[in-house]
Amino acid sequence: MARASGAALAAGGSGARGWRRRWRAYLQGVWDELRKVVWPKRSELWRMTWVVVATVVVFGLLIGGADALFATMTSPLYNPGTPASSNSTTPATTTGPTTAPSPGASASPPVSASPSPSSGAGASPTPTP
Repeated sequence: MARASGAALAAGGSGARGWRRRWRAYLQGVWDELRKVVWPKRSELWRMTWVVVATVVVFGLLIGGADALFATMTSPLYNPGTPASSNSTTPATTTGPTTAPSPGASASPPVSASPSPSSGAGASPTPTP
């Protein structure tokens, strides 16, 4: 790899001072261009700001309305058993049992006479009067 000569470095080539010189020239060019910009007056700025706000509101309403319309139209495809007007995400619940229990089945587990292991080592069951 060839090394750059001292003259190339002094001319702003690829040395420690070269990048600083290039960076300063770049920033000077940016500043010069910003001075050429014709900035809007305060009244023009407010007018343009309100145009942007009004446009965002109008398009938001249009997109929201289209979304609601498509959701209503496609609801029967995704929820075939429910009417299109109910957009409930929870399934319908029943209040009673759906099947009758068999005559020998018990709803609660059998009660054991021995204490449970979680009641402690020295615990004894209390007698019932």
